[in-house]
Amino acid sequence: MKRSERHRLKENELTHALNEAAARLAEQRRTYTLGATIVALVLVAGVGYWAWHTRAETRAQVMITEALMIVQSPVDAPKPDASGKIVQTAGSYPTINARAEAGLAKFLLVANSYPSTRAGIAARYYAATALAMLGRSPEAATRYQEVVDKAGTKDFYGRMAQLGLVETLVQAKQYDQAIAKAQTLVNANDNALPRDAILMELGRAYAAAGKKADARQTFDKVVAEFPDSAFADEAKTMITSLT
Repeated sequence: MKRSERHRLKENELTHALNEAAARLAEQRRTYTLGATIVALVLVAGVGYWAWHTRAETRAQVMITEALMIVQSPVDAPKPDASGKIVQTAGSYPTINARAEAGLAKFLLVANSYPSTRAGIAARYYAATALAMLGRSPEAATRYQEVVDKAGTKDFYGRMAQLGLVETLVQAKQYDQAIAKAQTLVNANDNALPRDAILMELGRAYAAAGKKADARQTFDKVVAEFPDSAFADEAKTMITSLT
């Protein structure tokens, strides 16, 4: 093979190698650009979600504050004004139930509009409390269970909702269910809920169900194990009433 031919072949090999290297570099650039774009999009999405979540939480907090202001409003019977017309004082409600109904509507609005926010979970709990006060036990039990499902049993509202659920079941005269749930909480012994509070709920459920011996035994535990508890006096009163 002539020297000139060998030189031409070498040049062709070098050109091919350079072309391959350029192609690989271009591909790497495209990959890098795509990767950088994806990272940027993820960051933008993350920032966008954080901003949305922050706005949602802030709005929910404002709404639940308004709802809490409603349930703290004065109850005042309508009175005649200067012209003799019967009117309701601004910012007040004619009855406790009317005030509870107004607060309930607001709490449910927050809970349904922002279900995953902290304020939304709190609003669902307060809605359940309002429903229980209004005597709407099945609805209250449903809302309490929703709080437990959304917040978990370790969360403050989740823990309180478990006690509320027991109380609501007693209110609905579903004594066996109430006793079973309260007993489960007592047996859990995980410090998620104050033991004296759980025992009191269990004792009340037993008493409401007419199981006086079990109720008395449970209230005795409250007095014996928690003599300084805020529930101790109530437990003693219950023991006396069951004697």
